[in-house]
Order: sequence, then C-alpha cells, then structure tokens
Amino acid sequence: MSLQLTDQLHDSSQWTELYKVFKIKVVAVMLFSALVGMLITPHSLRTANQVIFGLTGIGLAACGSAALNHRFDMDEDKKMRRTKKRPLAVAKITPELVEKTAYLVIVMSMAILISANNLLSAGLTLATTVGYSIIYTKWLKPSTPQNIVIGGLSGAMPPLLGWTCITGDIAVQPLLLVLIIFTWTPAHFWPLALEHSSDYAKTKWPMLPITHGKQFTHLSIIAYALLTAATSLLPFCIRMAGYRYLAVVCILNARWLFLCYQLWLKGNRSYAVFRFSIWYILGLFLILLIDQSP
Repeated sequence: MSLQLTDQLHDSSQWTELYKVFKIKVVAVMLFSALVGMLITPHSLRTANQVIFGLTGIGLAACGSAALNHRFDMDEDKKMRRTKKRPLAVAKITPELVEKTAYLVIVMSMAILISANNLLSAGLTLATTVGYSIIYTKWLKPSTPQNIVIGGLSGAMPPLLGWTCITGDIAVQPLLLVLIIFTWTPAHFWPLALEHSSDYAKTKWPMLPITHGKQFTHLSIIAYALLTAATSLLPFCIRMAGYRYLAVVCILNARWLFLCYQLWLKGNRSYAVFRFSIWYILGLFLILLIDQSP
C-alpha cells in the first residue's frame, strides 16, 4: 500500500466516506441471508467459529464488491438525483483509495474463508464478488434492460455461501433459497427503477421502464412476483419447512401480489411495492428460521 494511501486512511473523514461506499445496510441484509443459509444446516455441523468467520469473510467480500460498484458507477452517479451525493460523485474520496481498499478487503475475505472455513465457500464468494462488481456493473448493467435479472444471481448467492461455509458442499436446500431471491430481485428492483425513471433516463443504463415503458414494467413486476410466490412454496413442498411457514408465506404473497396489482392498475404505488418487497424477503427468511426450530 502506497504512503499516500496510508496517509489517507489515517484521516478519520475518509473512513466515514468508505463506510458509505461499503453500502453497510445492503451488506447487512446479505449477511442475514447468509446466516439463514448457515442456520438451516444440521446443528451438529455448526461451530461458533465457522459462523463468525464465515460471516466476516462474506461481509468483507460484499463490502469490497459494493465499493467497486461505487467506483465503476461514479460517472453515471453524478447524473442522478438519487446518487449524485455519493462520496465518489462529489469527490469526497479518491477512486484510488476506494479501489485499493476494495481489493484489500476482498483479499482479507479470501484469507479468512480459506483458513477458517473451506475452499468451496471462498471460491463461491469470490465468484459472487466478480459477478456483481465486474460482470453486472461493468458489462450487464450498461448493455441490456435484463441486467437485474441476469445480474441478480450474484445478489441471490448469500444463502448458498452461508451453507457452504458450514458444510463445504452444495445441497438442494440453499439452492431453493437462491432461487427464491433470484426470482424476487427483479420485482424488488423494478419498482425502484420506476420511481427514479427520470433519473435513469439521463444515464447510459438501459433500465426496463426506459426501454420498454412503464406499462410493460408493471406487467413484468407482476410476472416475477407470481414466479416468486410459486418458488416460495418449494421449501414446504420438499418438507424443508412446515405449516407455520406455509401460512405466513401465503399471507406475504397475497399482500405483495395485491400491491403489484395496484401498481399495474393505478401506476402510482411503485415505492410501496419496493418497500414491502424488503419486508417480504426478510419475513420469509425469518419464518423459515422459526419453522426450523424444534
């Protein structure tokens, strides 16, 4: 690490800006998903060290990935009202510091996962990091309106990462959770894209509301919400969860589908759909954990 970079890190204000580019709130949701993947493993396989080091390694990789996302989106962020005050967009922090810090925490992540967990969890975490920060941010996002559909796989991976941290293998249970998040992501993100469509129109990103119009986006949200509702029943179908899970998930699905229908009908409920989608996925995972309890 260069002397200049070391000096920058001694500046407490730079740590404040790094905290912002790490997207800690988003990382916290990812870590919750990873924890769910850990807690659905057989109890006899889990140790406190595996859980703590696994979450630390996954969290560091997610922070590095978020920082690289900020770095690569810097020029477009300046054009949008929602993002124009981000640290890199207003030059409160240098791109060099963000990049080098991101690479440093990703290397730390790999070292922790390899030494405290296993090679499979480290490899999948690295692949997820590259998938989000490079493949999605630099390639998919500016090239196709289906960017969030294809790129959503990276954001769906935490349950599998958590599972592999404990078991060192891949199984059906975490893959079902990956599938649920994968189908949920477009219906979660597109309402936000609708809310900020005028902003996205200023950028090079071909977001669905801009390329295909709001009505098509409304229908796409309903389609993916229905797909998510269907996949959310699979844990019950394979007896991974019981009737408590089924009852709560049916209520969550009914509410979410109703909000999506209202969005299609009236066209002015996009933020309500986005906000509830967060509670939807958190509620689904929470009841899944509760239903795992003896």
